[in-house]
Amino acid sequence: MSLNITSAFRLRNKLKERIKELTKACERASVTKNAGTEENTAVFDGKSFADSIAYVSLLMATLKDFNLAIEKANAVNKEDIITLETLKAEFSFYSTIINKARSASKFEFEYNPDGGRDKVELELVLDRETLVSNYKELKTKIDTLEEKLANSNFTVKVDFDQEVINRLL
Repeated sequence: MSLNITSAFRLRNKLKERIKELTKACERASVTKNAGTEENTAVFDGKSFADSIAYVSLLMATLKDFNLAIEKANAVNKEDIITLETLKAEFSFYSTIINKARSASKFEFEYNPDGGRDKVELELVLDRETLVSNYKELKTKIDTLEEKLANSNFTVKVDFDQEVINRLL
């Protein structure tokens, strides 16, 4: 049974969370017990420590296979994903420059020969309208591409039986 990429991402997050929970339980658990006593299995939902380690390994192997299936299905979006990453980086760059321009002083004071200070007007070396225009254009491109990817994520199918993961969770 296949599922769309959006559902696959949600299911993958559940699988990752389960792996994280069990990993933490294994890290906290004692690797020893009093001689002649039974192992405390409560921390592993009734499983032994060894069984829990094997279970985490099984979950990780399943996650790897699932990630491969998602990556294979998502190949149709690869160019758009790379483009989106680049646009977001450029958008962040423009945000930084615009914020720098917004916080720039409009004047400074210089000491004059008489011992006083003169007010010196400063002007931007950048064209504010061009910056803002480029910023808005990038934002529009990002929004459009994110919408396209969101729509694709509902239609592109991941070839993986979700019941395999559901049974493990």
